[in-house]
Amino acid sequence: MIKSLIDAILVARDDATQIPSVAVAAQQVAKLTESDVDELVERLSDFGDDLHESANPDSSPLGDGSKSSAGLAQILQPVLHQLANREAQIKLDQGSHHWSDGRFRSVETLYRLTPPTSDLRNHLLRWLAIPDLADTREVWTALICDDPPEHRLGIVLAFAPMMQAGFVPDSQMLDALLNRATGHSQIAPAVFDLFNYYYRNGQTETHAAEKRVEPLNELLGQLAGQLGRIEEGNIPPNLDARQMNQLVSDSVALIVALCDTFSLIEYEDAIPQLHRALQLRHRRVQTEAAAALARLGDDAGKQTLIALAQQPVARLRVLAYAEELDFTSEISLELQGEIAMAESHLAIWLAEPDQMGLAPSDIELIENREMYWPSYEHPVQCYLFKYSYGKGDTAHSNIGICGPLTHAFAADLRHLSTEEMYAAFAGWQTIHQEIFQMSPNKAQQAFPNDLRRLQGALKDDELEDVNVQIVGSFFGELVIVATAKCKGETGTVVVDSHDSNWFESGNSEAPIDWQLAYSIWQGKQLLSKFNQSESLD
Repeated sequence: MIKSLIDAILVARDDATQIPSVAVAAQQVAKLTESDVDELVERLSDFGDDLHESANPDSSPLGDGSKSSAGLAQILQPVLHQLANREAQIKLDQGSHHWSDGRFRSVETLYRLTPPTSDLRNHLLRWLAIPDLADTREVWTALICDDPPEHRLGIVLAFAPMMQAGFVPDSQMLDALLNRATGHSQIAPAVFDLFNYYYRNGQTETHAAEKRVEPLNELLGQLAGQLGRIEEGNIPPNLDARQMNQLVSDSVALIVALCDTFSLIEYEDAIPQLHRALQLRHRRVQTEAAAALARLGDDAGKQTLIALAQQPVARLRVLAYAEELDFTSEISLELQGEIAMAESHLAIWLAEPDQMGLAPSDIELIENREMYWPSYEHPVQCYLFKYSYGKGDTAHSNIGICGPLTHAFAADLRHLSTEEMYAAFAGWQTIHQEIFQMSPNKAQQAFPNDLRRLQGALKDDELEDVNVQIVGSFFGELVIVATAKCKGETGTVVVDSHDSNWFESGNSEAPIDWQLAYSIWQGKQLLSKFNQSESLD
């Protein structure tokens, strides 16, 4: 089994299209013995030199699908994911088990040779954090403090296993994290969140950061001042756009963690700095500073939270704090309704760093209905919203959904019918073993007669520049998906056994490509079948 997995990794390294085969092969990791795991990790550490090369500035970025070592880091992630899942199952079944010295050495070698910007580091740290072993915690702590990961979105993987009920952290680990790890801007927020978790759940008698509370209060003031200057347009000249965005993101995350810290410790000397943070325009900072002030008995915090309930991106957190502090009755019932909640979910999703990165300037409901949705046993409420960034002719607008899922596409959906909008999300979300696709050549070999009949529809006089992209199998029905031009407009034609379906690309700056067009077709079939008694328009 180990040989087949290593072979799959080697093939995927040379052919990025074979990366999914590694994830499939990695599912067998759960069946490995302890000695098998030691052998596997040793074999993985042999890839260390290739990973190390990606520290070279000329290397390709992580996950670009090339033959670079950065691509190798992406290939290894599903293997580490399965190793961590195996560890979690052993812990559930047995409590803990011994790690060999060889495994420690191999894991640490693999970690240190992995580029700091690779998410693979977070997967390795997650694996180390799961077992209740003093040795694994010691290695985890040392790596976090002295050689931390820089892939920020994945850092939650590294810390999540440490946030477990009943775990009593030792003072040596806490002191190391406080005195060494908090010096790294990408790690510090997660460290304070960990401290806050332990104190809030009674896993430490005193807050781990309490001994540093005065300098941390000064730090909060410095961070608020720095963000204030950036909001005024006073941007440090030595930073490019990427560096400035990272600086703002790190600063916001640390301010949020410190606000929670000061409210937990009941540190009233932080009130002036919390007021300073409250004056910033960033909604998350405003919300957390206001919540901290309200917990400390400052009425300005409560009043700010009540006002912030009007803002969709802040609403869910505000209502949670209002319930905690017992002033929900002072917030409009309209802002606590299902539509307002759905609006808030979408605004928060759009504001995530890996989405738009900021909340929309405007968001409005355009349609909602209850319907049967793929993978749901009972009907669910579905909400379509139009959201916008900016005003006037330069505004960027699109459509998002909340209910069975929260999502928006880069492609502009505004020219679609309501039926097609819902279908786009339903088809995109649905994964089923009887829905798959194949190359035209493979389809020709497997289904020559069926394919010939479908190809006849592509000879329509109105279609030009036809280029077949894939052949799909939808619950046994063969479908051709091709890009083309129709009456001068670019788009996608999806041919099934009953009809030829045309999907216009729409906005040339955010077009609907053939993949999304095929999702719309699939979604229409699914929603029509699930909701046969009701029209979708």
